[in-house]
Amino acid sequence: MYNYFIGVNIVANKITLRDVAHICKLIKNKEYKGLSELKAYSDIIQNYIDETFFMNEAIIEKLVKYCENSSRYLDINFKNETNIDLTVEDVSNYIKYSKNALELLIFSEDGVFNHKVFVEIRSIVRYFIKKTYKMESLMNFNTLYGITTDEFHQQNETFKYLYTIFDKLTYIANHLKCKYLEKTKQNPDTSLKFFNDFLKDISFLSNSPEDFEKLTNVIDLITYSRAWHFIRRLRNLLEHDFADPNFNYNISLSINLLFIIIGRIVLALDKHLKNDENLSKTLDKLRNS
Repeated sequence: MYNYFIGVNIVANKITLRDVAHICKLIKNKEYKGLSELKAYSDIIQNYIDETFFMNEAIIEKLVKYCENSSRYLDINFKNETNIDLTVEDVSNYIKYSKNALELLIFSEDGVFNHKVFVEIRSIVRYFIKKTYKMESLMNFNTLYGITTDEFHQQNETFKYLYTIFDKLTYIANHLKCKYLEKTKQNPDTSLKFFNDFLKDISFLSNSPEDFEKLTNVIDLITYSRAWHFIRRLRNLLEHDFADPNFNYNISLSINLLFIIIGRIVLALDKHLKNDENLSKTLDKLRNS
């Protein structure tokens, strides 16, 4: 078992998947003292996710091979393969418990990521989580689905809808910057990309320059990772390639990896942007200036 002191957020030993499961149980049972302690657990989980999915490529290596076995060829190569022996079941467990931790951290308390400007993002995330408990196809990684099955389309439409969060975040940030900071109209013809535009547009709403630097570090870590590369390749394939009726498919693990990326970004925004009250005050002040 890990040793840490919640009050000062010190992790003495490397956290394990079993520890993540234990933290999930504590949060689910409300065995924490208020929002500050919940956020201390959140810091631990965020660090774990960074190391597991964005700093280490072993899970992504396995996902690439899994995709090939389910007729999705992403053409992703690894310069130095990790040679870590992971089964698909292992990968599923890493993804499942990380997903569970993120959904508990985001929705156990109303004070987490409760910004009015991001209410649609929060709603999409909640909607996705509910769907994963209702639709077996979104968590079942063992069964391959043909293009005439409902499950095939459930997976594809869920991935695409969840991916829209990146565009929504980007255009929300640009809208706020144009309306309140620059006092100009948002150009409807402007083409924006999350990894190019989001940070520079949202920077004026960070808690401090130090917080903006930390937020930048998180998003850079994600968008330069193999996990991000994997998700973008899959998204492009789903948008521009065609499914062969002679093959069967399954992208459930990829859908949940996409959620992990989004959940990690959501928690970083919650931590490093102004809270809803201060954000509203900042926008009001800019509006009246």
